[in-house]
Amino acid sequence: MIRTECQSINTLHADTFTNIVAKLLRSVGELPVNLLKAAYVWQRRADQRRQLSELSDHQLRDMGISRQAARREYSKPFWLP
Repeated sequence: MIRTECQSINTLHADTFTNIVAKLLRSVGELPVNLLKAAYVWQRRADQRRQLSELSDHQLRDMGISRQAARREYSKPFWLP
């Protein structure tokens, strides 16, 4: 009888543990994907700002952007939109 009760308690704890782990994995499951998406956006933003910094005054004027406005944009850290 005691052995059966211990087995029931162990099964209960195992089920609870399994449920907790399953919930945790579901919530963490999207984390790597979201981190990759953020890294992609940040890399693209950094590349665009570097390219903007390399444009000539003539190219900026053709785009209707002043050097000062371009400098404000390409001086921002990559994580800021």
